[in-house]
Amino acid sequence: MTVPFSIEMVIWVAVGGRGTLLGAILGAVFINYAKSLVSEALPASWMFIQGGLFILVVTTLPQGILGWLYSESPRNLLQRFGFIRKIKTYPSLELNKNGEG
Repeated sequence: MTVPFSIEMVIWVAVGGRGTLLGAILGAVFINYAKSLVSEALPASWMFIQGGLFILVVTTLPQGILGWLYSESPRNLLQRFGFIRKIKTYPSLELNKNGEG
Protein backbone atom coordinates (compact mmCIF):
# COMPACT_ATOMS: atom_id res chain seq x y z
CA MET A 1 0.00 0.00 0.00
CA THR A 2 1.31 3.45 -0.81
CA VAL A 3 1.55 6.26 1.69
CA PRO A 4 -1.03 8.54 -0.05
CA PHE A 5 -3.58 5.71 -0.08
CA SER A 6 -2.98 5.05 3.63
CA ILE A 7 -3.52 8.71 4.37
CA GLU A 8 -6.68 8.65 2.27
CA MET A 9 -8.07 5.79 4.36
CA VAL A 10 -7.42 7.77 7.55
CA ILE A 11 -9.27 10.70 5.99
CA TRP A 12 -12.22 8.40 5.15
CA VAL A 13 -12.58 7.52 8.81
CA ALA A 14 -12.10 11.10 10.02
CA VAL A 15 -14.68 12.49 7.61
CA GLY A 16 -17.25 9.73 8.10
CA GLY A 17 -16.90 9.32 11.83
CA ARG A 18 -14.54 7.49 14.12
CA GLY A 19 -15.51 4.38 16.04
CA THR A 20 -18.09 2.95 13.63
CA LEU A 21 -17.91 0.93 10.46
CA LEU A 22 -20.77 2.94 9.00
CA GLY A 23 -18.77 6.13 9.49
CA ALA A 24 -15.80 4.72 7.59
CA ILE A 25 -18.07 3.59 4.75
CA LEU A 26 -19.82 6.96 4.63
CA GLY A 27 -16.46 8.74 4.58
CA ALA A 28 -15.12 6.49 1.82
CA VAL A 29 -18.17 7.14 -0.36
CA PHE A 30 -18.06 10.88 0.28
CA ILE A 31 -14.30 11.26 -0.32
CA ASN A 32 -14.25 9.09 -3.44
CA TYR A 33 -17.22 10.96 -4.89
CA ALA A 34 -15.48 14.28 -4.20
CA LYS A 35 -12.26 12.87 -5.66
CA SER A 36 -13.97 11.93 -8.90
CA LEU A 37 -15.55 15.38 -9.21
CA VAL A 38 -12.39 17.34 -8.39
CA SER A 39 -10.03 15.13 -10.40
CA GLU A 40 -11.92 15.93 -13.59
CA ALA A 41 -11.54 19.68 -13.13
CA LEU A 42 -8.27 19.98 -11.19
CA PRO A 43 -6.35 16.68 -11.36
CA ALA A 44 -3.06 18.03 -9.98
CA SER A 45 -4.56 19.67 -6.91
CA TRP A 46 -6.59 16.81 -5.40
CA MET A 47 -4.03 16.08 -2.67
CA PHE A 48 -4.11 19.72 -1.50
CA ILE A 49 -7.91 19.78 -1.49
CA GLN A 50 -7.98 16.49 0.39
CA GLY A 51 -5.61 17.86 3.04
CA GLY A 52 -7.70 21.00 3.40
CA LEU A 53 -10.84 18.90 3.75
CA PHE A 54 -9.16 16.83 6.44
CA ILE A 55 -8.15 19.94 8.41
CA LEU A 56 -11.65 21.40 8.00
CA VAL A 57 -13.37 18.24 9.24
CA VAL A 58 -11.00 17.72 12.17
CA THR A 59 -11.44 21.31 13.38
CA THR A 60 -15.17 21.76 12.78
CA LEU A 61 -16.59 18.21 13.01
CA PRO A 62 -14.34 16.24 15.38
CA GLN A 63 -16.77 13.29 15.43
CA GLY A 64 -17.18 13.29 11.64
CA ILE A 65 -20.36 13.47 9.61
CA LEU A 66 -21.96 10.50 11.36
CA GLY A 67 -21.29 11.94 14.80
CA TRP A 68 -22.79 15.24 13.67
CA LEU A 69 -25.91 13.46 12.44
CA TYR A 70 -26.28 11.48 15.68
CA SER A 71 -26.10 14.64 17.77
CA GLU A 72 -28.72 17.35 17.79
CA SER A 73 -26.69 19.54 15.43
CA PRO A 74 -28.86 19.07 12.30
CA ARG A 75 -31.95 19.92 14.33
CA ASN A 76 -30.26 23.00 15.81
CA LEU A 77 -29.20 24.13 12.34
CA LEU A 78 -32.77 23.82 11.04
CA GLN A 79 -34.05 25.73 14.08
CA ARG A 80 -31.63 28.59 13.43
CA PHE A 81 -32.91 29.02 9.90
CA GLY A 82 -36.53 28.82 11.03
CA PHE A 83 -37.46 25.52 9.43
CA ILE A 84 -38.28 23.94 12.80
CA ARG A 85 -39.80 25.89 15.63
CA LYS A 86 -38.87 25.12 19.19
CA ILE A 87 -41.99 24.78 21.31
CA LYS A 88 -41.70 26.33 24.73
CA THR A 89 -43.88 25.01 27.52
CA TYR A 90 -44.49 26.25 30.99
CA PRO A 91 -42.59 24.40 33.73
CA SER A 92 -45.77 24.23 35.80
CA LEU A 93 -47.42 22.14 33.08
CA GLU A 94 -44.53 19.68 32.96
CA LEU A 95 -44.32 19.09 36.72
CA ASN A 96 -46.96 17.59 38.99
CA LYS A 97 -47.80 19.04 42.42
CA ASN A 98 -44.85 17.27 44.08
CA GLY A 99 -42.45 18.98 41.69
CA GLU A 100 -41.59 15.74 39.88
CA GLY A 101 -41.76 15.13 36.12
